[in-house]
This record gives sequence, C-alpha cells and structure tokens, in this order.
Amino acid sequence: MKQKVLIAVDSGKYATKAILKSKDRQAITIFRTKMQKVTSNEMEIHTGSFLVQHKQNFYLVGDAVSENHTNHDLTKKLDLHKICIYTAIADLLRLANLKPEDVKIHLAVNAPISTYNDSISKQSYKDFIENNGDPILFQLNNHAYYFHLKDITIAFEGMGSVYDEMEEIKEKNVTTTVIDIGGLNTTFCTFDKITPVFDSMVVSNLGISLLKAKLAKLINEHLEIAVNQNDLDRILQNGYLAVAGKINEESKQLIQRVKTEHFKEIIAFAKGRGYTFLNMDVQFVGGGATLLSDVIKKEFPLARILINAQFANVKSFLKILEIKYEL
Repeated sequence: MKQKVLIAVDSGKYATKAILKSKDRQAITIFRTKMQKVTSNEMEIHTGSFLVQHKQNFYLVGDAVSENHTNHDLTKKLDLHKICIYTAIADLLRLANLKPEDVKIHLAVNAPISTYNDSISKQSYKDFIENNGDPILFQLNNHAYYFHLKDITIAFEGMGSVYDEMEEIKEKNVTTTVIDIGGLNTTFCTFDKITPVFDSMVVSNLGISLLKAKLAKLINEHLEIAVNQNDLDRILQNGYLAVAGKINEESKQLIQRVKTEHFKEIIAFAKGRGYTFLNMDVQFVGGGATLLSDVIKKEFPLARILINAQFANVKSFLKILEIKYEL
C-alpha cells in the first residue's frame, strides 16, 4: 500500500514555499519563483536553483534566474507556477528520500482570491495543475520523477496562520484580520474565529514589486543613479545604496520614506474597503511583512508579524490537508 504524503505549496510571485509531511518524515523548501528556458541540461546548479525538464523543454528555475524573468501577471494559471509547483514537489520528495512510485500525494496549492471565489476559474486552475488527470513526467536536476495529482485542494491566499493555530483561535473567540503582503499583491481577509468573512476578501496591487518601482524612481530622481531589478533586492535588504563600496547616507532616508509611504497606502486601501481595525487581532504575513516589519511595528504596535512570515500561509494549507487526510 502506498504511503500517504501531504504536500502544501504556496507559489507566490516572489518565492515558492512548500512543506511535506508524512507519518515519519518532514521536509521544507523555498526558492525564487523565476524561470528561464534553456537549451541544454549540461549546467552547474547551485543551492536554491534547479534544472528541470517538462514536456521536452529545459528550464532553469529559482535563484540563479535574473530578476528580468520575474512575472507580474495577476493570474497563477501560468507554466511558471505549474513548473514551480512540480519543482517543489520533486525537491521535497528528494529531501525526504521518498520515491514517487511509493507514495500517494495529497496536494494543496494557493490561488488568488478572485480565482478561489469563482467556481469556473477555480476548477480550471485545478485541472491545469493536475495536468488534466494525465500522469506527470518531470525531471529535476537530471533525476526523473513520475507522479499523478488528483483531487488537489485549492486554498486561498491570505490565510496567514489562522488554520495553523485554529485550536488556540477557537478558544480565544477572536476576530482576526490577515494582511498578506506579497511580491505582487497585498491580500486582506477577516476571520470570525476560523471562518473567513468572504465579503472582507479584497486584493490590491500594493505588493513589494510596486514598492521597488517607487524606490527605483526615487533613487534615479534624487541621487541620479539608475538601478536595475537585481540591484533593488539587495538595496532593500541592506537598507542602503552603496556605490563603489561607499554607502550613500541619503539613500537610507529614501528607503525608509518609500517603505513608510507604501505601508500607509496599504492601510488606506483597506480602510477604503471598510476595514476599521477596531477591536480585532491584526496579523501581517508574507515576505513583504518581514521587509516592512520596522514600519509595521511603528504604525501597528499591537499587530503580529509572524516569525517566518513567508511560511504562514503554507502552514495553514498543510493543516487543512491534515484535517482532510489523516496520516
């Protein structure tokens, strides 16, 4: 009898995060959601990157791909996300030392709220990831993986840790607002205990990509320096711009200014859609929450910024699988 394996994947516009759990094994992976078509499988692969083959095509996936290949489309029904999901599955099986032929995979993947709330779009996305029921032959770093995906679970973005902490939340009898600051979008959802209030589900384009665009414009206008997408990640992470090894002190103020203004835009958007933030727990998740943590703490001192905020959603996806499919 095949071993039951639960796999939860959150393939965001910035990074793909995934967790595997079986009766006796666990594994976790994270890599950048970037993909570039290549012509050869003879490449040296470094940590955080993968060489994959799917339907006769070779792709480089992950950190080694230039920021120029970052996708900014709202939809997740793209080969990029499908291949990143398959890459995550194969990498988790590798890390857990499990053979695809010995396991039955129960998969949960993320979808935008607009897809999740529309039954036709949701089914179409489900069929797309399941490869319309056909077996999936996939090669990761020159190792073949052959698996079926059936009856996958579609989870909506912006769950945060609500389902991962459901027992504690039920006991507290609280209303929780989750603000998921992602690479492309920021998603808002309010939960009555663990029940999502669907009318509260809204999404904006105020993700970190927009913040980067604002920062690039400011640096160009005020410091007369042109920066590219690869530069911006390092500048934001470091909190300053360094030119020829010398830190530009004015850049620190520009970065802090753009982060503060961007966060205030996020909150103004929410208030314009009926959010009051009165007498409720507020939870910030997503990679953007980590990046903006200093601003969030100043503006929302009682809010929770989750540790490993990038993994908050995927942990809730896994909890849903654990309830559906007892190990």
